[in-house]
Amino acid sequence: MKTAIESTVINEISNSIGIPESAITAEHSLNDLGMNSILAVQLFSKLQTQFGMENAPAEMPHMGTVGEIVHYFESKAK
Repeated sequence: MKTAIESTVINEISNSIGIPESAITAEHSLNDLGMNSILAVQLFSKLQTQFGMENAPAEMPHMGTVGEIVHYFESKAK
């Protein structure tokens, strides 16, 4: 079962690239999903705004998979 944060991340990825949410899993890399660096930065910025977090763009390049992004936001939400 997906957490609220995982559902939000997957929803935003789906909206950004037009892939159905059901086709996106935690194991997918952003590259595999067809996200370029500009889309990834925009995604990260949207998610930070949604979760009420300060910008930390230096952390984004270290997150290659959907699961890593989910883990990042879950760890910051605690």
